[in-house]
Amino acid sequence: ASDESMFEYLNVVSKMFESEAEGYEFYKKYALEKGFSVRKSYVEWDGSNKYIILRKIVCSRQG
Repeated sequence: ASDESMFEYLNVVSKMFESEAEGYEFYKKYALEKGFSVRKSYVEWDGSNKYIILRKIVCSRQG
């Protein structure tokens, strides 16, 4: 992979958002630009089960 594509990859996968909805919208738009779709996958909650601390958004064809 080129340095440019690696930079883009790292910039996209390491983003942090104020809300789950904001992140999901960003990745839906990004995926559409790249020619695929996404879906929500794994979720990790904080100790009190009130706040999502990690949400994986994956290619919709991911197994």
